[in-house]
Amino acid sequence: MSKHHSHELSEHPEVQWALDLLKPDPTYEHSVLSKYSTEIVLMLGGFAMPTFSNVYNNKPFYAGIQKHIMFVAGGYVLSQFVKKFVDDFQAERDTKLRDYIIRHPELFPEPGNALFFILR
Repeated sequence: MSKHHSHELSEHPEVQWALDLLKPDPTYEHSVLSKYSTEIVLMLGGFAMPTFSNVYNNKPFYAGIQKHIMFVAGGYVLSQFVKKFVDDFQAERDTKLRDYIIRHPELFPEPGNALFFILR
């Protein structure tokens, strides 16, 4: 559980089913592309910026290789900040959802049998 979750989920049995929906699936594994897409995009962008600058200024695209290295490293650092920001945002969102469900259990009645409701 993340650092943002300060309450025990089992303390609220009337809405436990809704809180269980917000729990991450422990068997789910992210694909390689979803794990590293932020790094790939921002590092390629870091490589492309001095390349486009060189092409625009009628220089060989590989001129000033130190700029390429610096921008790729900057893209990696920026990707780590972006990933941290997104993780914190999602953790805070989930915490607010859990808190709302716990504070308003009357808005989250346990669902019945949907098939029976449709056939009726």
